[in-house]
Amino acid sequence: MTWAKLRDLTEGNARFLISSHVNPDGDSIGSQLAFSWYLRSLGKKVTIYNRDAVPTKLAFLHDADMITTSRPPGPFDVFVVLDSSNPHRLGWKGTDSIAPIVINIDHHRDNTLFGDCHIVNTNAAATGELIYRFFAEEGVAYPPTVAEILYTAIMTDTGGFRFANTNGHVLRICADLADRGADCARAYRNVYASHSPNGLLLRSRIWSTLQFHFDTRLCTMELPVAAIEQLGASYGDAEGMADTTVTAVGTEIGMLLKYTESETHFSLRSNGTIDVGKIARDVGGGGHECAAGCTMPLALEPARRSMLEIIGRVTGWR
Repeated sequence: MTWAKLRDLTEGNARFLISSHVNPDGDSIGSQLAFSWYLRSLGKKVTIYNRDAVPTKLAFLHDADMITTSRPPGPFDVFVVLDSSNPHRLGWKGTDSIAPIVINIDHHRDNTLFGDCHIVNTNAAATGELIYRFFAEEGVAYPPTVAEILYTAIMTDTGGFRFANTNGHVLRICADLADRGADCARAYRNVYASHSPNGLLLRSRIWSTLQFHFDTRLCTMELPVAAIEQLGASYGDAEGMADTTVTAVGTEIGMLLKYTESETHFSLRSNGTIDVGKIARDVGGGGHECAAGCTMPLALEPARRSMLEIIGRVTGWR
């Protein structure tokens, strides 16, 4: 992979806007913060704007407070889209006119290769891995805070090193980041082992909805979005619950259904035997083989029935 065009665009422009997908996760936030640090180290003016706020459990990352949910006025020379397969995933309008130059760095299989410069590698475990590789190629020396940001990006997109995208290459990168000063224990503690009392109440509500389908091959849990405010929790308190839906012996697909009165979002997970990314793409979503998401403009029960029919048709399950 050549990084020359990316280097030239970053060095040859002054004002940058960075954004990523709705409901940001560790890779989304981490890759944005790491690339923002790099641009600012070159003396560039950088704004990070996302539709949704930084999840509470990721607020420990250095400079996370510089990410805004207030639409910036511009102007910008370059628009950097990270960890998003297409601009629609950003969840806000005007992405096609925000800047004359668009950089697209991503690892999703369904990336549309949009933009003037696209660094897309579907073999990468995380977009944070691509930022790491760019830094390595360019000989960029970065502080421990940035090493921890990149470590968190990769750790979260491998499910805490549990997903099938965890391999020796990924672990060697993370070992290097640890050597560069990433506090691995702190990253794990904040992401996976720090819950507010209200957050735990929300998780208990989700656990109480657990159901099995297709002779336990499919496991579902539900999150009524209204419960977040009712319990005084935050959206990020449910982070990781989708992963637990596929941990039962004999379960091949899991999904967390986050719903309002008119819309249901599916966070799909797989143990590797079924490609949930393809299922998500077929209904307008996207993602990876083992972790994907999609949304239906339907209330919970009709959306659930529709998804169960789709999964039954794809898998042949009865």
